[in-house]
Amino acid sequence: MSVDNRTPFPAIAFRQFNLAGDLLGVVAARGTFLLASGGPLVPAKAQHPLILSDVYDGNPHEGPLTAQSDLVPFKPATDVTFNGASFSPEQAPRTDWTCRLRVGPVEKRLRVTGPRSWRARTRKTLRGIFDRNAEDVLDGWELTEATPVAYVPIDWRLAYGGLLPGKIGPSPDGRYRFNSIGRGIVDSERYRDSAEYPAPQIEDPAMPVGSNNFDGRPEGFGAIAPWWEQRYQYAGTYGDEWLAKRHPLLPGDFDFRYWQCAHPDLIAEPWLNGDEEYELENLVFGYPLVRGTLPKVKLQVTIDQGRGPEIAPMVLDGVHFDFRPGIGRVYLTWRTGFPWPQRIGQPRLDCLSELQEAV
Repeated sequence: MSVDNRTPFPAIAFRQFNLAGDLLGVVAARGTFLLASGGPLVPAKAQHPLILSDVYDGNPHEGPLTAQSDLVPFKPATDVTFNGASFSPEQAPRTDWTCRLRVGPVEKRLRVTGPRSWRARTRKTLRGIFDRNAEDVLDGWELTEATPVAYVPIDWRLAYGGLLPGKIGPSPDGRYRFNSIGRGIVDSERYRDSAEYPAPQIEDPAMPVGSNNFDGRPEGFGAIAPWWEQRYQYAGTYGDEWLAKRHPLLPGDFDFRYWQCAHPDLIAEPWLNGDEEYELENLVFGYPLVRGTLPKVKLQVTIDQGRGPEIAPMVLDGVHFDFRPGIGRVYLTWRTGFPWPQRIGQPRLDCLSELQEAV
Protein backbone atom coordinates (compact mmCIF):
# COMPACT_ATOMS: atom_id res chain seq x y z
CA MET A 1 0.00 0.00 0.00
CA SER A 2 1.20 3.52 -0.71
CA VAL A 3 2.55 5.97 1.85
CA ASP A 4 2.54 9.76 1.60
CA ASN A 5 6.28 9.73 2.02
CA ARG A 6 7.93 13.06 2.95
CA THR A 7 11.34 11.45 3.56
CA PRO A 8 14.16 10.31 1.25
CA PHE A 9 13.79 6.72 2.47
CA PRO A 10 11.60 4.14 0.69
CA ALA A 11 8.61 3.03 2.77
CA ILE A 12 5.62 0.73 2.56
CA ALA A 13 2.30 0.31 4.41
CA PHE A 14 0.52 -3.01 4.86
CA ARG A 15 -2.09 -4.53 7.11
CA GLN A 16 -1.57 -7.45 9.46
CA PHE A 17 -3.68 -9.35 11.99
CA ASN A 18 -2.47 -9.21 15.56
CA LEU A 19 -2.80 -12.17 17.93
CA ALA A 20 -6.28 -11.03 18.98
CA GLY A 21 -7.48 -11.01 15.37
CA ASP A 22 -7.58 -7.22 14.94
CA LEU A 23 -6.29 -5.65 11.74
CA LEU A 24 -3.34 -3.35 12.30
CA GLY A 25 -1.59 -1.04 9.90
CA VAL A 26 2.18 -1.37 9.65
CA VAL A 27 4.56 1.15 8.06
CA ALA A 28 8.15 0.09 7.42
CA ALA A 29 10.99 2.22 6.07
CA ARG A 30 14.54 1.39 5.04
CA GLY A 31 17.39 3.90 4.89
CA THR A 32 20.73 3.45 3.12
CA PHE A 33 23.72 5.11 4.78
CA LEU A 34 27.47 5.41 4.33
CA LEU A 35 30.22 5.54 6.92
CA ALA A 36 31.62 8.97 7.78
CA SER A 37 35.04 9.40 9.36
CA GLY A 38 34.34 9.34 13.09
CA GLY A 39 30.94 11.01 12.73
CA PRO A 40 27.32 9.98 12.23
CA LEU A 41 26.27 7.82 9.31
CA VAL A 42 25.40 9.88 6.24
CA PRO A 43 22.43 9.17 3.94
CA ALA A 44 23.43 7.80 0.55
CA LYS A 45 22.21 9.65 -2.52
CA ALA A 46 21.14 6.34 -4.04
CA GLN A 47 18.64 4.86 -1.59
CA HIS A 48 18.23 1.12 -2.05
CA PRO A 49 14.68 -0.21 -2.45
CA LEU A 50 12.73 -2.11 0.14
CA ILE A 51 13.32 -5.84 0.49
CA LEU A 52 10.03 -7.68 0.04
CA SER A 53 11.23 -11.22 0.75
CA ASP A 54 14.14 -12.78 2.62
CA VAL A 55 17.36 -12.86 0.59
CA TYR A 56 19.78 -15.79 0.75
CA ASP A 57 23.18 -16.46 -0.72
CA GLY A 58 22.00 -19.21 -3.05
CA ASN A 59 19.83 -22.09 -1.89
CA PRO A 60 18.26 -21.15 1.48
CA HIS A 61 19.24 -24.56 2.88
CA GLU A 62 22.85 -24.19 1.76
CA GLY A 63 23.60 -20.46 2.03
CA PRO A 64 23.09 -17.83 4.74
CA LEU A 65 20.30 -15.29 5.08
CA THR A 66 21.89 -12.04 3.87
CA ALA A 67 18.91 -9.68 4.23
CA GLN A 68 15.59 -9.97 6.03
CA SER A 69 12.34 -8.93 4.38
CA ASP A 70 10.96 -5.51 5.34
CA LEU A 71 7.47 -7.05 5.47
CA VAL A 72 7.89 -7.89 9.14
CA PRO A 73 4.92 -6.79 11.25
CA PHE A 74 6.67 -6.10 14.56
CA LYS A 75 10.00 -6.50 16.34
CA PRO A 76 10.17 -5.94 20.10
CA ALA A 77 13.87 -5.03 19.93
CA THR A 78 16.61 -3.85 17.54
CA ASP A 79 18.60 -6.34 15.46
CA VAL A 80 22.28 -5.61 14.80
CA THR A 81 23.72 -7.70 11.95
CA PHE A 82 26.81 -7.71 9.75
CA ASN A 83 27.71 -9.17 6.35
CA GLY A 84 31.34 -9.16 5.31
CA ALA A 85 34.70 -10.43 6.50
CA SER A 86 37.25 -9.96 9.23
CA PHE A 87 40.71 -8.81 8.23
CA SER A 88 44.02 -9.52 9.88
CA PRO A 89 45.11 -6.46 11.93
CA GLU A 90 48.40 -6.27 10.00
CA GLN A 91 46.73 -7.13 6.66
CA ALA A 92 49.15 -10.07 6.52
CA PRO A 93 48.38 -13.79 6.87
CA ARG A 94 47.86 -15.07 10.41
CA THR A 95 46.49 -18.28 11.86
CA ASP A 96 43.93 -16.45 14.04
CA TRP A 97 42.80 -13.14 15.51
CA THR A 98 39.70 -11.54 17.01
CA CYS A 99 37.13 -9.10 15.65
CA ARG A 100 34.40 -7.12 17.37
CA LEU A 101 31.07 -5.45 16.59
CA ARG A 102 29.46 -2.95 18.95
CA VAL A 103 26.41 -0.72 18.55
CA GLY A 104 25.33 1.10 21.70
CA PRO A 105 24.78 -1.42 24.49
CA VAL A 106 25.22 -4.60 22.42
CA GLU A 107 28.67 -5.95 21.69
CA LYS A 108 30.08 -9.23 20.45
CA ARG A 109 33.62 -10.47 19.85
CA LEU A 110 34.59 -13.41 17.64
CA ARG A 111 37.79 -15.38 17.15
CA VAL A 112 38.47 -16.30 13.53
CA THR A 113 41.01 -18.76 12.17
CA GLY A 114 42.37 -19.90 8.86
CA PRO A 115 41.14 -23.21 7.41
CA ARG A 116 41.61 -26.18 9.74
CA SER A 117 40.23 -29.70 9.99
CA TRP A 118 39.22 -32.49 12.30
CA ARG A 119 41.45 -35.43 11.34
CA ALA A 120 40.74 -39.01 12.39
CA ARG A 121 43.38 -40.55 14.64
CA THR A 122 43.52 -44.33 14.34
CA ARG A 123 45.32 -47.19 16.04
CA LYS A 124 45.83 -50.82 15.23
CA THR A 125 43.98 -53.50 17.11
CA LEU A 126 45.83 -56.49 18.52
CA ARG A 127 44.77 -58.39 15.42
CA GLY A 128 46.12 -55.64 13.22
CA ILE A 129 49.58 -55.94 14.74
CA PHE A 130 49.89 -59.36 13.17
CA ASP A 131 47.67 -58.84 10.11
CA ARG A 132 48.42 -55.75 8.02
CA ASN A 133 45.12 -56.16 6.19
CA ALA A 134 43.14 -55.80 9.42
CA GLU A 135 41.36 -52.44 9.65
CA ASP A 136 42.54 -49.79 12.10
CA VAL A 137 40.07 -48.47 14.69
CA LEU A 138 39.23 -44.87 15.51
CA ASP A 139 41.19 -43.44 18.42
CA GLY A 140 39.67 -39.95 18.43
CA TRP A 141 39.91 -36.80 16.37
CA GLU A 142 42.62 -34.16 16.35
CA LEU A 143 42.34 -30.53 15.29
CA THR A 144 44.91 -29.56 12.70
CA GLU A 145 46.83 -26.30 12.78
CA ALA A 146 45.11 -23.44 10.98
CA THR A 147 46.48 -22.25 7.66
CA PRO A 148 47.52 -18.56 7.85
CA VAL A 149 45.15 -16.23 5.98
CA ALA A 150 44.70 -12.46 5.67
CA TYR A 151 40.92 -12.47 6.01
CA VAL A 152 38.04 -14.75 7.00
CA PRO A 153 34.44 -14.29 5.77
CA ILE A 154 31.99 -13.85 8.63
CA ASP A 155 29.70 -16.50 7.23
CA TRP A 156 27.53 -19.08 8.99
CA ARG A 157 29.01 -21.70 6.66
CA LEU A 158 32.29 -21.29 8.58
CA ALA A 159 30.69 -21.54 12.03
CA TYR A 160 29.87 -24.67 13.99
CA GLY A 161 26.99 -26.74 12.60
CA GLY A 162 26.05 -28.63 9.46
CA LEU A 163 25.11 -32.22 8.70
CA LEU A 164 24.41 -34.49 11.67
CA PRO A 165 26.10 -37.90 12.05
CA GLY A 166 24.41 -40.65 10.06
CA LYS A 167 22.61 -38.19 7.78
CA ILE A 168 23.12 -37.71 4.05
CA GLY A 169 21.94 -34.96 1.73
CA PRO A 170 20.41 -31.51 2.15
CA SER A 171 17.31 -32.43 4.19
CA PRO A 172 16.83 -29.84 6.99
CA ASP A 173 15.83 -32.65 9.38
CA GLY A 174 19.33 -34.06 9.13
CA ARG A 175 21.11 -30.86 10.05
CA TYR A 176 22.09 -29.08 13.25
CA ARG A 177 19.09 -27.06 14.33
CA PHE A 178 21.09 -23.98 15.40
CA ASN A 179 23.04 -23.72 12.12
CA SER A 180 22.09 -26.06 9.30
CA ILE A 181 24.81 -24.82 6.93
CA GLY A 182 27.84 -24.86 9.25
CA ARG A 183 30.80 -27.17 9.67
CA GLY A 184 32.68 -29.08 12.34
CA ILE A 185 30.34 -31.99 13.12
CA VAL A 186 32.06 -35.30 12.45
CA ASP A 187 30.56 -38.74 11.81
CA SER A 188 32.68 -41.20 13.75
CA GLU A 189 30.80 -44.18 12.29
CA ARG A 190 32.02 -43.24 8.82
CA TYR A 191 35.60 -42.28 9.62
CA ARG A 192 36.94 -44.79 7.11
CA ASP A 193 35.06 -43.01 4.32
CA SER A 194 35.71 -39.50 5.63
CA ALA A 195 38.83 -39.28 7.74
CA GLU A 196 38.90 -35.48 7.68
CA TYR A 197 36.16 -32.87 8.24
CA PRO A 198 36.44 -29.08 7.94
CA ALA A 199 36.48 -27.52 11.41
CA PRO A 200 34.81 -24.21 12.32
CA GLN A 201 36.76 -21.04 11.58
CA ILE A 202 34.55 -18.77 13.69
CA GLU A 203 34.12 -19.21 17.44
CA ASP A 204 33.61 -17.50 20.77
CA PRO A 205 37.04 -16.53 22.18
CA ALA A 206 35.79 -17.49 25.65
CA MET A 207 34.53 -20.90 24.45
CA PRO A 208 36.75 -22.10 21.60
CA VAL A 209 35.95 -25.26 19.70
CA GLY A 210 38.22 -27.60 21.62
CA SER A 211 36.88 -31.00 20.60
CA ASN A 212 34.69 -32.65 18.00
CA ASN A 213 32.09 -33.09 20.78
CA PHE A 214 31.80 -29.32 21.15
CA ASP A 215 28.65 -28.47 23.12
CA GLY A 216 28.45 -24.74 22.43
CA ARG A 217 26.48 -22.73 19.90
CA PRO A 218 27.46 -21.37 16.47
CA GLU A 219 28.86 -17.86 16.60
CA GLY A 220 28.59 -15.05 14.05
CA PHE A 221 27.33 -11.58 13.22
CA GLY A 222 25.00 -12.50 10.35
CA ALA A 223 21.23 -12.84 10.16
CA ILE A 224 19.68 -16.09 11.39
CA ALA A 225 17.29 -18.10 9.19
CA PRO A 226 13.69 -18.43 10.46
CA TRP A 227 13.82 -22.23 10.80
CA TRP A 228 16.95 -22.26 12.97
CA GLU A 229 16.22 -22.98 16.61
CA GLN A 230 17.23 -19.49 17.79
CA ARG A 231 14.09 -18.17 16.06
CA TYR A 232 11.92 -21.25 15.56
CA GLN A 233 11.52 -21.69 19.33
CA TYR A 234 9.29 -18.59 19.25
CA ALA A 235 7.11 -19.62 16.29
CA GLY A 236 4.33 -21.13 18.38
CA THR A 237 2.37 -24.38 18.16
CA TYR A 238 0.74 -25.47 14.90
CA GLY A 239 -1.50 -28.50 14.57
CA ASP A 240 -5.10 -29.67 14.36
CA GLU A 241 -6.27 -27.44 17.21
CA TRP A 242 -4.68 -24.39 15.59
CA LEU A 243 -6.28 -25.27 12.24
CA ALA A 244 -9.68 -25.72 13.84
CA LYS A 245 -9.70 -22.71 16.16
CA ARG A 246 -7.27 -20.01 15.02
CA HIS A 247 -6.22 -20.37 11.39
CA PRO A 248 -5.40 -18.06 9.60
CA LEU A 249 -4.30 -16.22 12.76
CA LEU A 250 -0.97 -16.97 14.37
CA PRO A 251 -1.08 -19.49 17.23
CA GLY A 252 -1.81 -18.07 20.64
CA ASP A 253 1.67 -18.94 21.91
CA PHE A 254 3.44 -17.14 19.05
CA ASP A 255 6.19 -14.84 20.37
CA PHE A 256 7.16 -11.79 18.31
CA ARG A 257 10.81 -12.44 19.15
CA TYR A 258 10.50 -14.86 16.22
CA TRP A 259 11.03 -11.87 13.93
CA GLN A 260 14.37 -10.93 15.53
CA CYS A 261 16.98 -12.22 13.11
CA ALA A 262 20.22 -11.17 14.86
CA HIS A 263 22.41 -13.36 17.03
CA PRO A 264 20.89 -13.27 20.55
CA ASP A 265 23.95 -11.34 21.78
CA LEU A 266 23.28 -8.60 19.19
CA ILE A 267 19.63 -7.87 19.98
CA ALA A 268 19.15 -4.55 21.80
CA GLU A 269 16.06 -4.50 24.00
CA PRO A 270 14.36 -2.08 24.23
CA TRP A 271 14.94 -0.48 20.83
CA LEU A 272 17.96 1.67 20.09
CA ASN A 273 17.34 5.42 20.05
CA GLY A 274 19.24 5.90 16.78
CA ASP A 275 22.07 8.08 18.13
CA GLU A 276 24.28 5.34 19.62
CA GLU A 277 27.99 4.93 18.96
CA TYR A 278 29.24 1.99 16.93
CA GLU A 279 32.64 0.30 16.67
CA LEU A 280 33.92 -2.12 14.06
CA GLU A 281 37.17 -3.85 15.00
CA ASN A 282 39.03 -5.72 12.25
CA LEU A 283 35.91 -5.66 10.08
CA VAL A 284 36.85 -3.00 7.51
CA PHE A 285 39.81 -3.58 5.19
CA GLY A 286 42.67 -1.22 5.96
CA TYR A 287 41.05 0.15 9.14
CA PRO A 288 41.62 -1.97 12.27
CA LEU A 289 39.14 0.13 14.25
CA VAL A 290 36.27 2.17 12.82
CA ARG A 291 34.15 4.35 15.12
CA GLY A 292 31.11 6.49 14.49
CA THR A 293 27.52 7.09 15.54
CA LEU A 294 24.10 6.27 14.21
CA PRO A 295 22.54 9.23 12.36
CA LYS A 296 19.93 10.45 14.91
CA VAL A 297 17.04 10.00 12.47
CA LYS A 298 13.54 10.20 13.95
CA LEU A 299 10.58 9.18 11.77
CA GLN A 300 6.87 9.55 12.47
CA VAL A 301 3.66 8.34 10.86
CA THR A 302 0.48 10.43 10.90
CA ILE A 303 -2.90 9.08 9.78
CA ASP A 304 -6.45 10.45 9.86
CA GLN A 305 -9.11 7.74 9.93
CA GLY A 306 -11.95 10.21 10.39
CA ARG A 307 -11.27 11.00 14.03
CA GLY A 308 -8.56 13.55 13.43
CA PRO A 309 -4.80 13.04 12.95
CA GLU A 310 -3.23 10.26 14.99
CA ILE A 311 0.54 9.99 15.43
CA ALA A 312 2.59 6.79 15.54
CA PRO A 313 6.33 7.23 16.22
CA MET A 314 8.54 4.78 14.35
CA VAL A 315 11.15 2.72 16.16
CA LEU A 316 14.56 1.71 14.87
CA ASP A 317 14.44 -2.09 14.80
CA GLY A 318 17.33 -2.94 12.47
CA VAL A 319 20.97 -1.87 12.00
CA HIS A 320 22.58 -3.90 9.22
CA PHE A 321 26.20 -3.41 8.14
CA ASP A 322 26.79 -4.86 4.67
CA PHE A 323 30.49 -4.68 3.85
CA ARG A 324 30.66 -7.42 1.28
CA PRO A 325 32.84 -6.54 -1.74
CA GLY A 326 31.29 -3.73 -3.79
CA ILE A 327 28.64 -2.83 -1.20
CA GLY A 328 30.01 -1.01 1.86
CA ARG A 329 26.72 0.38 3.19
CA VAL A 330 24.68 0.44 6.39
CA TYR A 331 20.93 -0.13 6.29
CA LEU A 332 18.60 1.10 9.01
CA THR A 333 15.00 -0.08 9.28
CA TRP A 334 12.17 1.62 11.15
CA ARG A 335 8.67 0.33 11.84
CA THR A 336 5.43 1.28 13.55
CA GLY A 337 1.93 -0.10 13.89
CA PHE A 338 -1.54 1.33 14.54
CA PRO A 339 -5.17 0.13 14.49
CA TRP A 340 -6.40 0.20 10.87
CA PRO A 341 -9.52 -1.97 10.67
CA GLN A 342 -11.16 -0.23 7.69
CA ARG A 343 -8.11 0.94 5.76
CA ILE A 344 -9.36 4.53 5.99
CA GLY A 345 -6.83 7.29 5.40
CA GLN A 346 -3.33 7.24 3.98
CA PRO A 347 -0.30 7.07 6.30
CA ARG A 348 1.99 10.08 6.02
CA LEU A 349 5.65 9.57 6.83
CA ASP A 350 7.71 12.52 8.10
CA CYS A 351 11.28 12.92 9.24
CA LEU A 352 11.58 14.92 12.44
CA SER A 353 15.36 15.24 12.24
CA GLU A 354 17.57 17.44 10.13
CA LEU A 355 19.35 15.08 7.77
CA GLN A 356 22.96 15.53 6.76
CA GLU A 357 23.60 16.07 3.09
CA ALA A 358 23.60 12.83 1.16
CA VAL A 359 26.87 11.56 -0.27
